[in-house]
Amino acid sequence: MSYRRLTPEEIEDLRAEMRASGQWMKAELAKRRREHGETDAVETSASPITNGEASRSAPGDEQV
Repeated sequence: MSYRRLTPEEIEDLRAEMRASGQWMKAELAKRRREHGETDAVETSASPITNGEASRSAPGDEQV
């Protein structure tokens, strides 16, 4: 397989596309949070990470 360096124009195009995608994703996440605000709050509270259970594990119980 051969590789070639991107031209400065290709790099800028890629960066612009990534910025646009990031902005779209932030807007989409905000929209979903507004639409499902109550549902998400209930679902995330069941997570061991958010309800503090993860900190109660015994030393050495970490899973790899």
